[in-house]
Amino acid sequence: MGRLNPLPYLALLAACAPMGVAPQPLPYPGGFALGGLVTGRFQGVLPGNPLFLDADGEALYAAYPYQLLVLKEGRLESLPLPGVPRFLRAGARPTVGLGAGVWTPEGLLPYPALDAFWSPEGLYWVDGEGLHRESALLQRGRFRQVVPWPGGATALGQEAFFSPEGRSIPLPHPVRKAQSGACGVVALMAGVYLVRPDGAKPLAPAEDFAAWEEQVYLTPGQRVVSCKEVVWP
Repeated sequence: MGRLNPLPYLALLAACAPMGVAPQPLPYPGGFALGGLVTGRFQGVLPGNPLFLDADGEALYAAYPYQLLVLKEGRLESLPLPGVPRFLRAGARPTVGLGAGVWTPEGLLPYPALDAFWSPEGLYWVDGEGLHRESALLQRGRFRQVVPWPGGATALGQEAFFSPEGRSIPLPHPVRKAQSGACGVVALMAGVYLVRPDGAKPLAPAEDFAAWEEQVYLTPGQRVVSCKEVVWP
């Protein structure tokens, strides 16, 4: 990844921000961003709310049209994207969905993913027809989210499929967003649920969330709850 001067891009993005619209808080794994002001595990200022916001243990990633901003150790890095992001996943190799392909720092991968993440085994991705690892189809299904799972991945849609166990469970509602957490998979359906191979249980009402270790950051209200509030048998 080459380091670019972010200032021209920041000015352009700020100029494109809608006027007179009150910004809504966005959760990320470890905190919140409101109108570009980042609080929590990371501290900084972004040029308004991004399309997508995510974080790993070292950096905060903010995806805008044609631009990915990386906040790390108090410095902001600007990386060009060849399109408008459809999704963002943080990690050692962050992934950005662009419709016909998936952007990584090493290049564009030709997979029409609805969601994807990079692992040592390769890129796991879903396209509404199945769960894939690179060019291999692992499981057919109408999956729209995919997150890391020990030894593999969990794909979610109207059901959850756990790989490599090969186990599927029905879900009470279609999944709109999912992240890995300390207590299992955290998923946004009609509220936030915890999902594991032995079932799905409600955690809290919310319209958006982000998971970091045991904490789940919720909006509206900028609330934080522990995933351990859910009791399993």
